[in-house]
Amino acid sequence: MNSRLSFGIKNIFSIAARERCITNFKRLTIPRYGKIPTDAGSVLVPLCQVGGKPSLLYTVRATNLRGNGGEVAFPGGKTDHRDGSPTQTALRETFEEIGLAPDKIDVWGQGPPLPGRNNKIMITPVIGSIDNLTQDDLNINMNEIAEVFTVPIEMLCEPKNQFYTQFSNGFILPVFVIEEYKIWGITAYITHSFLSSILTKDVYRNEWMKKKIILDKIAVK
Repeated sequence: MNSRLSFGIKNIFSIAARERCITNFKRLTIPRYGKIPTDAGSVLVPLCQVGGKPSLLYTVRATNLRGNGGEVAFPGGKTDHRDGSPTQTALRETFEEIGLAPDKIDVWGQGPPLPGRNNKIMITPVIGSIDNLTQDDLNINMNEIAEVFTVPIEMLCEPKNQFYTQFSNGFILPVFVIEEYKIWGITAYITHSFLSSILTKDVYRNEWMKKKIILDKIAVK
């Protein structure tokens, strides 16, 4: 049987895939530049089943927001004094933004904090799965979120949907373009890291990594 179908589609919710994912996710390479920010936040990486297809859930931030308005993001936000852990932050913010209740989310674990846009906040990605997500599970806060959408994992694995961008500070990050949605920045990096953690290289390969390795070698010379 095709390894892509057997592992990518049928086994992604298995205990073995979950253990592989968290073990690898905790070993993420952390891009660093400048001073480490003092502000902290968390995002949820929501793995869900939609129409029987393993998918990731994303939000489109409301255009009226002061920061990152109109951009694609995972649900999440800044740590609050009420939060006792990054996981609590991710679950609370997810509920406040899209109405997805914490008891609907099976938390797998978290990765290391990553620098967010402009290095102003450290963001901890928290992975959680939602079985058979339906529209009834959501209650979108339109003051913060303009739209919620899901992308099948297999579409994120398609080379035709994968691109990359190089920032002025030298960092090269992946970009995913799915129909009218552009997933970039820290959200794309977390997406790539999740896919790399849970899938084998024969299932998920991203050409931006090859470009990054080549440019890194040139920089060393």
